[in-house]
Amino acid sequence: MSKEIKSIYITFLISVFSMIAHNYLYWKLGKEEGVFFVLAFLGMIAFVFAIIAALAKLVTEKKPEDLWIAGFLGLLGFLGFIPDIGCFFFGFFGFFLFFVLKFGYSSKIALKNILLVIALVGIIGGLGANFYKTIENNQDNVYELFKFMQNEEMLKGIPFTKIEKKTFYWPSKTEPINGKGFEEMTVTMDQADTLRNFFEAAEFSNEFFDIESTTNAGVSGYKKDNVWCVFKYGLYYDESGNPIPEDKMRCNIYCAEME
Repeated sequence: MSKEIKSIYITFLISVFSMIAHNYLYWKLGKEEGVFFVLAFLGMIAFVFAIIAALAKLVTEKKPEDLWIAGFLGLLGFLGFIPDIGCFFFGFFGFFLFFVLKFGYSSKIALKNILLVIALVGIIGGLGANFYKTIENNQDNVYELFKFMQNEEMLKGIPFTKIEKKTFYWPSKTEPINGKGFEEMTVTMDQADTLRNFFEAAEFSNEFFDIESTTNAGVSGYKKDNVWCVFKYGLYYDESGNPIPEDKMRCNIYCAEME
């Protein structure tokens, strides 16, 4: 193994060890410490410069010939699939590109392999990002509440829509709240009453009730611990602005975890 490859892996291991030591001491002491934080920062900078130096030497001298070994760092990209680790690890998939250096520089085979690796990195990275987004979207109290509502016996028959990230407003707050929601559901009047009863049975406190004058829609706000929910419902109207005489109501439910 050439000294360039050794320097890449050594600086990387130093930075990783320093980060682990820093996080452990932070957990143990309950406060930041500076020594391993600085070592981790310097180690990562040295790691980046080691890669740049190896690439510069490769361009000018066609050495080191074993730079493709750095491609094994691409395996670290799979750490991005682990919840709470961090999707930034997906960036390590880019190191797989170093594997194409094993096939030379001027042949059509090298170009083909570069394109294949780029496609592989793109596919794996895209799937990984979607997977991580799904995990991140499904690990809070709002998601658990919504799944509970979908399975709750007293709410059977209510046509819940897909759980999606939504932005909504709370009367006492000027800034919009980012959360999740069931949007554009069509319910009967009895089902709307059942949904109101559910929040009361689940021990949510009723914080407000308003009537929107423009749409004649009822808007209720509920709180339980750090979960804030807005329940919005109203009649359907025809093109002339008259209520449609059917037992149908449009309904939206938005919830968010508040600090």
